[in-house]
Amino acid sequence: MKSNHCEKKRTFRLSIFFLLWVLFIVFSLVRIQVFEYGKYSAKIRSQTVRILNLHPKRGTIYDRNGDILAISIKTKSAFLSNKYPPASLNAFNRVSRLIAISDHQKINVRKRIRSGEKFIWVKRKLTDGEFFTLSGLSLSESEKGILNFIDEYRRVYPQGRTAAHVLGGVGIDEQALNGIEFGFDKTIRGMGGKVKALMDARRKIFQLKTIEDPVPGKSIYLTIDSALQFFCQCELDKAVRQLGAKGGAVIVMDCRDGSILAMANCPGYSPEEIAGTSPAVLKNKAIAFLYDPGSTFKLVLASAALENGVCRPEQEFNCFNGVFQVRDRTIYDVHPYDRLSFADIIVHSSNIGAAQIGEKLGAKRYYDVIRRFGFGTQTGIELPGEEYGILNPMKSWSDVSLAFLSFGYEISVTPIQMAKAFNVIASGGFSIEPRILKSVDRTSMPIRDKVRILSPDTVNQMVPILCEVVEKGTGKKAKIDGLRIAGKTGTTQKVKQGKYSSDHISSFGGFFPVESPRVTLFIMIDEPAVVYYGGDAAAPLFKSIAEKIVVSLNLFLPSFPGTGVGI
Repeated sequence: MKSNHCEKKRTFRLSIFFLLWVLFIVFSLVRIQVFEYGKYSAKIRSQTVRILNLHPKRGTIYDRNGDILAISIKTKSAFLSNKYPPASLNAFNRVSRLIAISDHQKINVRKRIRSGEKFIWVKRKLTDGEFFTLSGLSLSESEKGILNFIDEYRRVYPQGRTAAHVLGGVGIDEQALNGIEFGFDKTIRGMGGKVKALMDARRKIFQLKTIEDPVPGKSIYLTIDSALQFFCQCELDKAVRQLGAKGGAVIVMDCRDGSILAMANCPGYSPEEIAGTSPAVLKNKAIAFLYDPGSTFKLVLASAALENGVCRPEQEFNCFNGVFQVRDRTIYDVHPYDRLSFADIIVHSSNIGAAQIGEKLGAKRYYDVIRRFGFGTQTGIELPGEEYGILNPMKSWSDVSLAFLSFGYEISVTPIQMAKAFNVIASGGFSIEPRILKSVDRTSMPIRDKVRILSPDTVNQMVPILCEVVEKGTGKKAKIDGLRIAGKTGTTQKVKQGKYSSDHISSFGGFFPVESPRVTLFIMIDEPAVVYYGGDAAAPLFKSIAEKIVVSLNLFLPSFPGTGVGI
């Protein structure tokens, strides 16, 4: 009896134990499969599924004639599926001997392999030759499945350095970094997609499945003429070398609607290497370089005086034989003159004569015209990074400000602002905002309204004066036989550390053909060393570029007396 009782107790205890064990198992299963289902599902997915972002194809950028300036092409990117670090290291070491990989990238990849990361980029956006080399690589049994490829897009600029400062560039992940690429990134970039990478128990990717298809960006057309842009860039580079200059900018504008036909900068860079280019080189001098304009600004002074009726072209002024005292400051002329007419003050670029005109005009009337020309504000061109320039309010002017503003000091401008100012005369007295975007997906951008700021009478008086600058004045080296050109030279000392230095800025602006203007051209040379007067440094470059333009646009017209400019 006693034995039987003990047997029953043992059986009961075992039953309780097994019951508790079963309950524990059931509870664990319920906890794992019900209460913690999300946690473990996510863990499994993280081990077997990887979501990769796909960058969309960026829209193509064309010039005005449909020539490609920037395009995205499909390419392969190599990555490691790191299921077994020793084998991955062996595979990567072999790969790194076959294609160019930076030392920094090699160190980074090896570090990530050893740390056990499962997905590791080897090299993004391979060239065709690199992909051909790697795809034919023979791997050992333990290395198979480690090296994989995925489709991406690579931004290509078929015309090299041409229009680099206009285009800008993109980074490795297609992020916009400068220029049009940055300014119109929302339009060009499109919308990204996603792809699911499925991995087996050995961490080998066996399937790539698209979740969301990327939406390509829209293509845009610029007003740039790539052939003319290339020529301007070459001529500017050559002039900068010959002059021993620091750099420069060239702007070619259609007089009629403000379309930018070319915008060249020196020094230049390759858009495909933008990530390694210094900010100083990336700066678009045409829209962001601030400088005192010097004598090119006499165009604004003369226009203001004629518009307000305070001077006549034949009116004479005392030029004090080249030395003139204004309060405690002395103004000099390069060539001393006793008396000069209003017109000859502009033709021979007399600073003393300009100061006399400014005094007759008065600060208020002069300031109003300067503002009407658009100085002290952006021109509105569709490029990021444009500077406003510096125009001090009248209340902060000193006793000598009016005199020095009369020949282009105590004000800072950009080359695009000066090009716009010359275009006022070329267009018959209208202020026209420069434009560089022609259309988006062949939908033309609206041309902005012209605003008249000078009367036809003022323009008709200004044109022959500017023609005389080229015919017999400081701009003779811009003269082209058979083509009438109106223009103005400029030479100014460069401001460094808040003071005027011995370095100079040389410039020349003008338009042609005078009988029916089509093109406004502005040249700026930064710190020329060989010669620095605008008539010697900038005017010859103006001529060489103008000669190309008149041939490409067939602008040679018979010369005849008159000053009509399409008013």
